[in-house]
Amino acid sequence: MKYSLLAALMALPLAPLAHAQQSEVWRTEIGTVVYDHETARGEAVLTFPIAGSEQRGVAFIPELAGQRTDRGVFYGLWIEPGGSGAPACDFAITDPETGTPRQTWGRIQMIFVDPGVPSSWVLRRGYCFDDYSEFLIGRPVTGG
Repeated sequence: MKYSLLAALMALPLAPLAHAQQSEVWRTEIGTVVYDHETARGEAVLTFPIAGSEQRGVAFIPELAGQRTDRGVFYGLWIEPGGSGAPACDFAITDPETGTPRQTWGRIQMIFVDPGVPSSWVLRRGYCFDDYSEFLIGRPVTGG
């Protein structure tokens, strides 16, 4: 009994570390993009830097959540707070997590280079419902 209790106590500090190893981080020309969490609705939530701001933009990618193999092409949307420098759309959409209306948003397409983790990707971004007009390349940040 003493040994099983000791083993359980020794395993406790490792649990947060194991969870932290599951997050993904990519280096891009605009800064670090982070696979931050997943929503209750099953969307992967990525955060990205906004030039000249302490705030981060957010991307919601439904089919990427929980996907660590067979990655290919995924579609989603991005939102930024007003005044981020990106053009505002003619109408607002609702932030899926906070319920806050946002007028700075658009569509994204995320294309993974390799099907497994870690993998580089190319992200295409458009404003509002416009065609994709920008792209970003992400390279995984790995330990070592």
